[in-house]
Amino acid sequence: MAFKYFLFLYFICILSFPSIAGSSDTKSNISAFKSYDKLKNKPKIFIEGVRLDFDYMRRNMRFVDFVNEPTVSDVHIIITQRINGGGGKVYSLMFNNKSFENIGDFTLTCSSSPDNTQEELRKIIIDALTMGLMPIVNETDIARRMAIRYKKDDDSNELPLTDPWRNWTFRGDFNGSIDLEESRKTFNYLYYLRADKVTEDWKFRNAARMSVRTREYTNDGEKYRSENISNFVSSSIVNSLSPRWSAGAFSSYYNSNYRNTVYSISFKPAIEYNIFPWDISDRKVFTIAYYIGPEWKKYYEESIYGKLQEGLWEHTLKLNLQIVQTWGEIEAGLDATNYLHDFSKNRITFDTDLSVRIVRGFSVNFDFRVENIHDQIYLPKGDASLEDILLNKVQLPSTFEVSAAIGVRIQFGSIYNNIVNNRL
Repeated sequence: MAFKYFLFLYFICILSFPSIAGSSDTKSNISAFKSYDKLKNKPKIFIEGVRLDFDYMRRNMRFVDFVNEPTVSDVHIIITQRINGGGGKVYSLMFNNKSFENIGDFTLTCSSSPDNTQEELRKIIIDALTMGLMPIVNETDIARRMAIRYKKDDDSNELPLTDPWRNWTFRGDFNGSIDLEESRKTFNYLYYLRADKVTEDWKFRNAARMSVRTREYTNDGEKYRSENISNFVSSSIVNSLSPRWSAGAFSSYYNSNYRNTVYSISFKPAIEYNIFPWDISDRKVFTIAYYIGPEWKKYYEESIYGKLQEGLWEHTLKLNLQIVQTWGEIEAGLDATNYLHDFSKNRITFDTDLSVRIVRGFSVNFDFRVENIHDQIYLPKGDASLEDILLNKVQLPSTFEVSAAIGVRIQFGSIYNNIVNNRL
């Protein structure tokens, strides 16, 4: 009970944090505005995002000054990304204006295809960045040194686009690795297949995965071998009922010798509500989802409850929060699952990932995950042998799992970050 109460209080604290952090950030913005002559100098920009080529930006965006701190910038740009229906990415570029009175905050988007090269991808992003900064540049003297060109298409009579695949995309991945030593060998490989169709109203997702991990050890001429094999197949269909409501159905097949499972087959209808409209999901998401449905299980060995196979009903409640702001980013999730025949067979999972800028030059990263586990009904009866434990052949019983990480970044000195130097 205390564990559930702690999670509830923690989730409430996270929800109330944005307003506190936002007010602190606003104060720093005001001080930055007062100390800058925005008409004569280049606009100062601070860009943050994942997997961005900042060197390429500095080389090709000479009309702005890149700074190391968002608190001294005129424009704070946050770039997020989502997978689109074709397997490419949709980039959301959020321009947060902090110095120019006649321009509000706005968001631009650009899209890539899955076959774009790195050169094409970074050009797509920098073109969108440049276009988005033009209203800002127009408020400075730099505008007199800017030139805009229009490139005419080769075929001005292009026919309307037709899609013979009807929005379906297919993908296959294979990953393998090998690690060899004189007395130890490790082999890993993974197959992954996907077939998806995504439209404004419907989302179809189908996936199949096979994972094999093999380890061999040699000691005094004796060989020991461990092989963990798992297979997973899933299919889902989701319909957008309204700007906030969604409904869907999810089915899956799972097999794992590590978890003593010959098969686990499930079918679960689900419904989801987003506190915020989905058209602003690049900035904030807070969803509540509920799943319920049957599961059919068969085990390699008799389970701790004396079962070789069984059919059960299970339901799940999921809360998911994502916030992206100029002061940082928060992701938090709370999952509660239990079997309907026995509510003591349950699992509660809470995980959070916070990256928060406390003051100028000082930011904190915090990852935390905790699981309260009481649903390992698949565990085999009897004790695991020492060899199975050391070779990691079987899942061991546990009532909890906890992981945490914390990091601190301190930065001071020059605010400018325009130079590119990749030498030794």
